[in-house]
Amino acid sequence: MRDTKNGIQYTFDSFAINKANSEAFEKAKHFAENVDFKPLAVFGGTATGKTHLLYVVKNAIEQNSPELHVILTTATDMASALVDTISSGGTAEQFREQYLHADVLLVDDVQTLACKEATQDELILLFNAFCESGRRFMMTSSEKESHNGLKDRLIIRGFFGDFAVITRSYIHAKFEPDVERIDQRKELLHKSEQLSWKLLHDADFDIDAFKSYYKDVWTYFSRYIGLFDIDREDLRLVCYLNRIDTMLHCKTPVGLKSCEWNTCILFMYALLYTISSYDYTAYRGGFYGDGVLIIPFFHHAGADESEITIDEFDEKFNKLCEGYQRSNRRVFMRRHWRFE
Repeated sequence: MRDTKNGIQYTFDSFAINKANSEAFEKAKHFAENVDFKPLAVFGGTATGKTHLLYVVKNAIEQNSPELHVILTTATDMASALVDTISSGGTAEQFREQYLHADVLLVDDVQTLACKEATQDELILLFNAFCESGRRFMMTSSEKESHNGLKDRLIIRGFFGDFAVITRSYIHAKFEPDVERIDQRKELLHKSEQLSWKLLHDADFDIDAFKSYYKDVWTYFSRYIGLFDIDREDLRLVCYLNRIDTMLHCKTPVGLKSCEWNTCILFMYALLYTISSYDYTAYRGGFYGDGVLIIPFFHHAGADESEITIDEFDEKFNKLCEGYQRSNRRVFMRRHWRFE
């Protein structure tokens, strides 16, 4: 979870308050409005609105106090940053410096650090530094017991300020419809239906049209699909993607080379994999971060990359086609030699 467009629509006014989350809501609001507010920890299970509240706090502080620098991150991203810093020859102090320049630090999903003692120690040091300097920090976690792999000191750091527990799942508020998003999705659904029809009826397959459609879908999901804002119409689009993927697997489309067919299948799998694998993409910087596409088993086509951006799509698509073509040629030659 990085500073992307995702989440900018969340405000205190749009947060659906109920008995289960009212205490957390009030304390988060005081935290956002009061520069002297104590450190805050919000505990609750999956889909209780913890992350939503972090976005709300971030947006409120940036709107009311634009001179303040707010960092909103996840514990998973912090663990990754620590590993990257150390593996590149840096120090733990340099890792902490990435966050110490913030006026407000918001850390989501601390429970993901269970049994990761080194990262927990660094987070404790960060929280101490923010507390001692009078700056604000807020954390969320689905676990608040040390026996689940979280250190007592880390959980106590949440309690020495203030805390709230959300006791049941949160049903998010309805937002004003985004006309631009609705129009884009409507066009994508229409294109999806056309592509599905052509595959079903063995019509000529236009590889350039497919690549253009693919990038449009990729752009849409990168821009709009976040932790709270997928809806039924988005699921229709995902169903079309699954249908297209299934039909591609059944037989080679008319007019498509074997190497292009294999590449289309791989990229369709990658798109569905990235959309559906939230835990993975949140860590790797997928659609919930920088719009990066995750391609598992990339090396099967003769390449070693596993993450690409949309600007790299055409180049990587062509490179994979060449890799499959070389592979097919080798298979043909082996068979030819065997028969001779």
